[in-house]
Amino acid sequence: PLLEEAASRLAAQNTADLVKLILSPTRAVALEAIRRAGGLRTPAAVAPLGAVFERGDVELRAAAVHALSEIGSPSALQALERGVEDDEREVRVAAIRALQARAYRPVLPRLEGIVKGRAIRDADLTEKMAAFEAYGSLCGNGGVAALGEMLNGKSLFGRREEPELRACAAVALGRIGTAEAQAALRQAANEKDVVVRNAVSRALRGQSA
Repeated sequence: PLLEEAASRLAAQNTADLVKLILSPTRAVALEAIRRAGGLRTPAAVAPLGAVFERGDVELRAAAVHALSEIGSPSALQALERGVEDDEREVRVAAIRALQARAYRPVLPRLEGIVKGRAIRDADLTEKMAAFEAYGSLCGNGGVAALGEMLNGKSLFGRREEPELRACAAVALGRIGTAEAQAALRQAANEKDVVVRNAVSRALRGQSA
């Protein structure tokens, strides 16, 4: 602990050097610099942390997500948006959750594109849930129509969306929590599919809690 405290003090006193080390070619050095920059909430680290998304490996990019979230300034959260469309699922999910936790509304257009896009249908449940929960937390009534259509709508051939996606739409509607969102949820209250029905039930209970 004493050694750790001493290292932290040195990093705090030499932020310019710390910031330079974020893009060090020595991976272990870069990773430690990223972690310390986040812990110290160093504003000057935002630009190099953003650059990590373009040149770092998965672990470095995930660490950059955490550091930018800890810094939490508008410029840090703007840089963090890059993580939402990262090539790796781990980074995307971490970035989405971090921006949701910060209630960062400028990311809403990106989230809307994800939720309404085709790629999310091939994502695993963890990523689907992260995207829909974040979208529901930020979109307000503006998202009810699209989410309600996912939950309750049918195609020209009478087909509904996949149960997993419909369940995620229900979760998002629960996050919105308005009268309009409740109405969309109630339409599916007697849904035959157990996955969808349970998600709708939980969403409605959450609103009345």
